[in-house]
Amino acid sequence: MAHKAHLPQVVDHMRVGGFFDRVMSGGPELARVQQFLLSCAGERVAAAPGGRLQRPDYPCFPGLHHRPWHDPQAFEAARLLEAAFEPIRAEALRLRQVDELDYSAAARPWRSWKRPWTLLRPDAAPRAWTVHLLHHMGVRVEDLHGACPQTMAVVDALPGTCTAYPWGDALFSAMDARSHLRAHCSIDNLRVRLHLGLVVPPRCRMRVGHDTRSWQEGRCLAFEDSFEHEVWNGSDQRRVVLIVDLWHPDLTAIETRVLTAGFRHSGVRRIFMAERLGMTRSPQPYLQRLEAELHRQDQDEAVRAYWNP
Repeated sequence: MAHKAHLPQVVDHMRVGGFFDRVMSGGPELARVQQFLLSCAGERVAAAPGGRLQRPDYPCFPGLHHRPWHDPQAFEAARLLEAAFEPIRAEALRLRQVDELDYSAAARPWRSWKRPWTLLRPDAAPRAWTVHLLHHMGVRVEDLHGACPQTMAVVDALPGTCTAYPWGDALFSAMDARSHLRAHCSIDNLRVRLHLGLVVPPRCRMRVGHDTRSWQEGRCLAFEDSFEHEVWNGSDQRRVVLIVDLWHPDLTAIETRVLTAGFRHSGVRRIFMAERLGMTRSPQPYLQRLEAELHRQDQDEAVRAYWNP
């Protein structure tokens, strides 16, 4: 799932559009964002990761305290999700699989010519991993179906979410029976990810870093997906969780505002949108929804504050 190749294009667009210079001329409250952008541009050594198994695609944002797993009860959002378990689960069970995006291509096993036995690993079966999107790439997309009004109301009221930031998601994630999501790290170290267990058969587990845990129905797990993580469903049934991304708690309000403005610009999102959607079998209405929202969201107050007109 590597996205490193597009980073030079993102930085170039930020320079041309004025965002880069505006951030660099900011005050001390933007010092860490400035260091991060210089690392993205290859002009400064990136902050050290929080461990050997933390390898996000983007350089590490400096000054954050990292660990693979967090106590979910430390997050008010996790407590609110658990309190709303019953209506969220009921809506998830009513979803039509035809409305889900098939992300199975992203579950391809790692292969290397240097280790010939890995070449024999089979691809994931179609629909081994599917998602029903609520918020995706900074766009509210559940409105396409309107199938989850209670879930959307809960998610939109959660404190600390980063659904306006294009790498922050809220979605239902389903893994088919006897499926495996290979070990990988996510795009950045800016988020903590919540999983609310909705349908959890036996023999379902997830490794983050060196520690493996299992879901419980009605309870949240909290982890940083910038650490290597791997997921198994060893049962004969489908596993379903609700995923919601939160900002890392060590980020400040001004930092999250500026990071959102930088990656929310339509020119930046178009650079990595095709790559990300290329891992899915994307229905046309979903693509149309994304396209319709991109330029409209360039009028957001935070985007206009940091980009040239």
